[in-house]
Amino acid sequence: MGEVIDKRYEVLGALGSGGMADVYLAHDEVLDRDVALKVLNRRFSGDAAFVERFRREARSAATLSHPNVVPIYDRGEAEDGACYISMEYLPGGTLQDRISRDAPMDPKVVSETAAQIAEALAAAHEGGVIHRDVKPQNVLVTRMGDVKVGDFGIARAESSGTMTGDEILGTAAYMSPEQASGRPVDPRSDLYSLGVVMYEMLTGGPPFAANGSVSVAMKHANETPARPKSRNPEIPDAMDKLVVRLLSKDPDDRPPSAAALADELRSLARGQASKDAPATKGDAAGRTDGTRPTSVYAGGRGREGRTRRPARRTNPADLVPWLLVAFFVVGVAAGGILVLRVLGAPLP
Repeated sequence: MGEVIDKRYEVLGALGSGGMADVYLAHDEVLDRDVALKVLNRRFSGDAAFVERFRREARSAATLSHPNVVPIYDRGEAEDGACYISMEYLPGGTLQDRISRDAPMDPKVVSETAAQIAEALAAAHEGGVIHRDVKPQNVLVTRMGDVKVGDFGIARAESSGTMTGDEILGTAAYMSPEQASGRPVDPRSDLYSLGVVMYEMLTGGPPFAANGSVSVAMKHANETPARPKSRNPEIPDAMDKLVVRLLSKDPDDRPPSAAALADELRSLARGQASKDAPATKGDAAGRTDGTRPTSVYAGGRGREGRTRRPARRTNPADLVPWLLVAFFVVGVAAGGILVLRVLGAPLP
């Protein structure tokens, strides 16, 4: 490596490659920071359609400002005419890397990850932009494990309408039925693709498989996938039902918006966290020896999970001897006082 692009970006190594562009780790010598540099493959530099698509990615992403969207820093052309986009470098790899390593993933992690993706899509949709290519390869992972959505290369304004013929772009394994069949798409098409991503996170594989991308796309358009829970019985019922809704053929049966989906996912994550929370000290459920816990609040505050000190109950029969002794003492004292009065002795 060591190549310097546009007299500014020193290429340090390759990060990945796609059908349209190559991505490199580069150092911005002007701002002294590492960036991800996406360079349009040189064989497409003379293709006006590809160049416009590449530039559209920069424009679409540059209009968005959200913690879960990969920010675009700069765009330009290399000395040989190849277009490039400079963006934030995220060292955690892609969500696809995480799926390959960890799937099937914990449902709580899936809820939290999908919620961040949904929030990024909500920001895009509010800006009038439909992503159209939501897939694990386009979701990047931060150092802290959060995710950011990138690659708006085929994103278009919602008002742009139908994509047909050669314009049907996207990735077959994650393509919504309406997108696969060339019908109009809207923000709920991105939600379908996110449902496929969740399906893969939860089960380790996509809902449909076939020989060839066209066959896969047609399955999305015409076939009903197996429920995620049938492939992974550990999936909670609520999560299973949500993924099934996302994969509905009719967009009207999906959640109404990315923002609504994000709220639902956050709720699922909270419920799962509450269910999985470890037992606290003094909680009988946390004991492993089969005994009831002894509360440090021995005085008894009556809180659930704490043992109250039982109130001592007094048996009336136990009081009889003490009453007799008391009467005897009182009687002796009274008799002594009477004797002293008779004898005329002064009282003490």
